[in-house]
Parts: sequence; structure tokens; C-alpha cells
Amino acid sequence: MEDGLIKWDEKDIQFSNKRYRSDKVKKRILPALVLLVLIGYSLPGLSQGNRAGTAEKPQSKIKQAHPEVPRIPARELAQLIRKKAEVVIVDTQSADGYEMWHIPSAINIPYDAMADPTPRQMMLMALPTDKLIVIYCLCEEGTDSAKMALELRQLGYSNENVKVLEGGLVLWDEKGYPMVKQKVAD
Repeated sequence: MEDGLIKWDEKDIQFSNKRYRSDKVKKRILPALVLLVLIGYSLPGLSQGNRAGTAEKPQSKIKQAHPEVPRIPARELAQLIRKKAEVVIVDTQSADGYEMWHIPSAINIPYDAMADPTPRQMMLMALPTDKLIVIYCLCEEGTDSAKMALELRQLGYSNENVKVLEGGLVLWDEKGYPMVKQKVAD
């Protein structure tokens, strides 16, 4: 078998032009690897949970677009929707994407960087300035929603009232929060 720089068969392992007997590797290297893994899980910050049994908050591997734009966690938006709070939810997908799936009560203001921004900005200026506006796009990075949030800021909306949904529609759906979904024809 081959795996990148490593080649092995039943008796030998070849790693980067050096050949090792597999029985020696199993006796010497395997216990060392097990020990390293055990040490790694016992060190604070490297393990998935601490000794008290509570899980640490996992670090997001997704690089957020425009991190200067405030985010709102999906859990918090779901609570606001349940409480029927005065929040305006804006979906930045194309009209077709919005038809396929969106958050209930969301309005559709498509973000297309290549299109004339005037119609979009007219719709954005019609949004209330005194209510929380949560913008989301499909992707977890929040690329289009963050750009739209910056547009709202340029139009005079306050930073406190304009937020981007953390993780986008993908994370919202993964967490099982309410969605309006159109069945796709097979």
C-alpha cells in the first residue's frame, strides 16, 4: 500500500527512502505515538474538554469575512424569533435560492456584487433604523451578508442594530432551527 511518502507491506514500512521492519516499528514507534496522544489530551487547551467535564468552546476554523462586522449566534436569533421580538431578518441569496430555503419571516434582498447597487440600496434604505437587522447569506464565512452590513453602515445605520448571522444559513440548518424549504424535484 501507498500513502503519500509512506509505503508499506506486511513486513516492511518505507518512509521517505528509508526502509523499516514493521515489527520494529510496532514495538518502538506505536507506544511512543500512544503516549504522545495521551499527553496531548491531558494538557489544558489541547483536549476537547477540561477536567471538570465541561466542554471548552471549540475554536471556529471558518475565517469570517469582515470580522469588524458584529455577529449574532444562531441560538440567539432563534430565541428572538421564538419571542416574536422586533427583528428584521434579511436573506442575501438570489431569488431562486431564497425560494428553495430561507429562515421564516426573512425578507429577500439579493446581494450581487456585479449588479448595479442602486435597487439594492433603495430596498436597504426602506429598512427601519430603530430595529435590529440580522443579515445572512448561505456561506459560513458571511461574505455577502457582511458586505451588505457594511453597506447599511454607509447608509447611516448604527453598528449596534446591524448584525450578521454567525455561520450563515448552512449552520442555521445544521442546528435544526426553523427553515422554509422547497422540495427539490428528483
